[in-house]
Amino acid sequence: MHYQDISPADAATLLASEEVIVFDTRDDASRAPGEITGARTLTDVELRQLIRNRRREQPILVYCQRGNSSRDLCEFIAGLGFTRVHNLAGGWQAWTEHQTPTPSPETPLDVWMQAEGFTPGHLNSRIDNGMSPLMWAALKGDPARIRELLALGADPNHVNDDHHNALWFACVHGDPDLVSLLIEAGANLDNANVNGATCLVYAASTGKLEIVERLVRAGADPGKETSGGYNALESASTLPVLKYLRGVMADRRTLSPA
Repeated sequence: MHYQDISPADAATLLASEEVIVFDTRDDASRAPGEITGARTLTDVELRQLIRNRRREQPILVYCQRGNSSRDLCEFIAGLGFTRVHNLAGGWQAWTEHQTPTPSPETPLDVWMQAEGFTPGHLNSRIDNGMSPLMWAALKGDPARIRELLALGADPNHVNDDHHNALWFACVHGDPDLVSLLIEAGANLDNANVNGATCLVYAASTGKLEIVERLVRAGADPGKETSGGYNALESASTLPVLKYLRGVMADRRTLSPA
């Protein structure tokens, strides 16, 4: 059995046209700002009622905060034999953005955000794979846009569906000054993606020596390992990066207490 991702617009149409069972997987604190009308928590009582439900074709909508963790519950419900199980793509965050009227772009930033597919006025809105405006500006190598977004309150530690933050995309772009800009803004140096790779591991694996140096000087941990057990030193792809990280690791071993 399978489930389907559904956009906020399609979810709104479904809710308006049919009797839908809605499950909210968020904790109480996350639900405090609001929830979809009629949403339930899958308690033991709800689970027993769901199992006894003979209408296996009844549509079911499941959502979490960003549309990721709810997928496990969708798979579970589909495994019970329900044929119309939907995961709300983007979760509650996407739902609230859909419900909020989008004003016509007025500022250059609004125009840029709309042109790139973001919702004007929502600094942490998401497009494909959960990319935020700050991540997108970092990937494109746009320092002026990055500064503008940061000044307005964009979160440098917002992560996409692969758990990459804007600092990662600055490293991908390859401009050391962008990396420093995001470090100064408070980006998490040791943020790990879904595979456990940090920005330092990535920069080492792609041979970006100056970026490796800036990350290390800022305090990035060269000993952090990926889920496969590799750290930045073991991921180094060029001799200069390898030599530099060997020196860093040797210095840290020397300074460590016996």
